[in-house]
Amino acid sequence: MANVPASTSTAFFFAVLATGSSACQPKPFHSSDTDGNDSGPSASLVITAVEPSSGPAGGGTTVRVTGGAFSESTTATVGGVACASVTYLSTAELVCITPPGSPGDADLVVSEGGATATAAFTYLPDDTGTDTGDTADTADTGDSGDTADSTDTSDSTDTSDSGDSGTDTSSPPVVPVDYCHIQYPCTMTVPGGSASDPVYGWVYLAGVTQGVGQGVGVRLQVGIGGDATDPETGGWAWTEMSYNADKDGLTPGDLSNDEYAASFTAPAAPGNYDYAVRATADDGLSWLYCDGGGESCGGAGSDDGYSASNAGQCVVN
Repeated sequence: MANVPASTSTAFFFAVLATGSSACQPKPFHSSDTDGNDSGPSASLVITAVEPSSGPAGGGTTVRVTGGAFSESTTATVGGVACASVTYLSTAELVCITPPGSPGDADLVVSEGGATATAAFTYLPDDTGTDTGDTADTADTGDSGDTADSTDTSDSTDTSDSGDSGTDTSSPPVVPVDYCHIQYPCTMTVPGGSASDPVYGWVYLAGVTQGVGQGVGVRLQVGIGGDATDPETGGWAWTEMSYNADKDGLTPGDLSNDEYAASFTAPAAPGNYDYAVRATADDGLSWLYCDGGGESCGGAGSDDGYSASNAGQCVVN
């Protein structure tokens, strides 16, 4: 856990923000969370989206599979053939690199603990670069001297088509974030429909957030949702956070972490809610969900996964 902030930095940060902590109200974590890993209602294995839903028969398409009840042991196949690789991002996201297949429809199947879920994927014919619509040009009868047609290479070398579903370069690479946590505050009380106190989140991505300045390509959002619900499965409202400062990790002066801040708008209905932070380094292709961490809120942040019992606690009145 090389990215966990140093105690001296956290203590200093907490002292700076102490003047804005009057809105925080103590609130116990969920007493019903007997296993310490409350992630909301239990879910069944399901696929809700496949993006993109088609790719070349030669394989190699990066497919983002969204759903639920995934784990690091979840496997995936396309057309009965194992994906070239499967990357587990979260309980709601997987990435499959498609294997070669035959042109036409194929089932994309994820399997976990004896359960399966299926979605549609279409293999497209590989672009061979020979446009059959123009092959007759080489046999243009009635004008044997028509070299413009007999040597028509404008389609056989059409590089604008050579990439059509050939390698699907439009799919950006997945860049998992290493670590993040809610730094402060851990609890708060907010009038219904009003803006909350600023929430501060820390993020670490090796080689990106280290050093002076904002890590390139990193984004954080703060979200609020129902008490003891899972932020990955929808129903949460998310607000973009702004880069605030560099923060030390284990070694004073290493500036390993980037700190972000933003306020969320509280729901209008009174009640208890959870808030959390999520981080991405691939423009939302994958998200790392973060609960409390550091000395301010305790816990290990994303290092031990997301738990509703360690989320920020908001009372709306």
